[in-house]
Amino acid sequence: MNKRLGGWQCWVDLYDSYVIKTPKSRKEIKQEVEKFLRWKNKLEELEERTDKMISDIKNSTKVIKKSKIPRKLLANLEFIENGRVKQKKVLPLDQALNNLNEKERFKLIDKIMKFLLKLWSYGIHEKTFKLFSNLGIDDKEIVLIDVFEITSNKEKVLKQIKKKSWAKIENYKKHLSNKEINYLINKLDKTFTKKNLNKYWKTR
Repeated sequence: MNKRLGGWQCWVDLYDSYVIKTPKSRKEIKQEVEKFLRWKNKLEELEERTDKMISDIKNSTKVIKKSKIPRKLLANLEFIENGRVKQKKVLPLDQALNNLNEKERFKLIDKIMKFLLKLWSYGIHEKTFKLFSNLGIDDKEIVLIDVFEITSNKEKVLKQIKKKSWAKIENYKKHLSNKEINYLINKLDKTFTKKNLNKYWKTR
C-alpha cells in the first residue's frame, strides 16, 4: 500500500494500479459528520446524518449488485470481503481539470452529461452532484468512482429535478470559472429533465 486516505464514508487505500475502499465504522463516520456539523452549527442533526451515511453505503451496494451496469463504468469495481470494494486507480475529474484549457473543459462538461444519462439508462443516479470528485477519467472515458452516493429510486430523482438540486454555484467554485459554472448548470438544467428521465431511465 502506498497511502491511506479517509473520506466521510470510507478508508481509501491507494496502490499502484488500484484502490481498496473499506466502509468506516459507525463511530468513525460519526466523527467525520460531527466535525462538519460543528462547523455548520447543526449538531442536532448528528444521529440522523450518521444513519443516512450508513444507509447510503448499504443501499448503493444493493443498487450496484442488482444492476446490469458494466463494471468498467465503475472503474472496474469488484466487491471483495467485508463490504470492501476494489477499483482501478483512475484520475479524478478535479485533477484532470488542471491539465485542460477552457475549450477542453467545456468538452468535458458535455461528456459528463452523456455519462449521467448513461447512468440513468442503467437505473442509477448520482445524487450529490459532486461531479468533480465522484467522477474520474479512465482511458479518456468518464467513470463513476464514488459508488456509495447513488440511488435507483426514480421518485427521488424526480424530486431532485423539481428542486434543481444541482444548481448550487458554490459547489463548483473551487473547480471552475464563473463562465464554466454557468455553462455546467445550463447543461445540467437541460440534461436533468422529467422528459429525459422518462426517455432514458432503465432502458438497458
